[in-house]
Amino acid sequence: MKINYHMHSQYSIDGEMSIEEACEKAIELGLKEIAFTDHLDIDWPDPNYEFGALDIEKYLIDIEKNRVRYKDCLKIKTGIEVGLQPHVLEEVEDIIVTYPFDFVIASIHIIQRMDPYQGDYYKNRTKEECYRLYYEETLELVKEFSNFDVLGHIGYIRRYSPFPYEQDEDLICLSLIDEILKVLITKGKGIEVNTSGYKHASKTPMPTPRILARYKDLGGTIITLGSDAHTIDDVGFGLDLGCSVIRESGFKHITSYTERKPEFISII
Repeated sequence: MKINYHMHSQYSIDGEMSIEEACEKAIELGLKEIAFTDHLDIDWPDPNYEFGALDIEKYLIDIEKNRVRYKDCLKIKTGIEVGLQPHVLEEVEDIIVTYPFDFVIASIHIIQRMDPYQGDYYKNRTKEECYRLYYEETLELVKEFSNFDVLGHIGYIRRYSPFPYEQDEDLICLSLIDEILKVLITKGKGIEVNTSGYKHASKTPMPTPRILARYKDLGGTIITLGSDAHTIDDVGFGLDLGCSVIRESGFKHITSYTERKPEFISII
């Protein structure tokens, strides 16, 4: 079953497609189920980017309108991607319990009030120090916060890293990665295979196949698949490759969500 569980519409500050346009493209590509996961990053440190300005009520109404319009050919789920920072967790919790989301991605985009997209995060730090800070922040946040379904794009730090790519850099801070995975598994949370990683020099998803295999070996079972699309051209990007990696890692299913409850879809 072809699904995409990470998509951003124009309701995200960086989204470039309408809900309707994304649905039309998904149908054209033969997708059977999609989840819109527009950004909610409260207190983004750069005032020029209002990632916390999601109009949730208008967003959900638009999704519902298109869910009815395309009900015979496409399942459409209401999701959100919440950015976690230590001081916003209570506010994020309040929003999640207030609205009827099917699916919640928790992501770490800001590390100690720094955006890795901007170069200052990397100044006066080695590659290992940059990775360690990201994974330490991630571990503390997933320990403290629980109202989400999957952790988004593990290894996100490499997306904007200015350091030359090295083949084994996904194994940097491996003990911290294992601790993150163990916390997720203990809490009944999953991870996503984010295929936007195929645009990186590594040509691998986030997380990489080796980290995905570690999640499996540690007892993880919940996997979603998403392209992190912000434009129409990326609605189907890398989904077949991502599904193959999931299968090759030993998983027999991917996961969808309805009203925050996981459902397992065979990929055998």
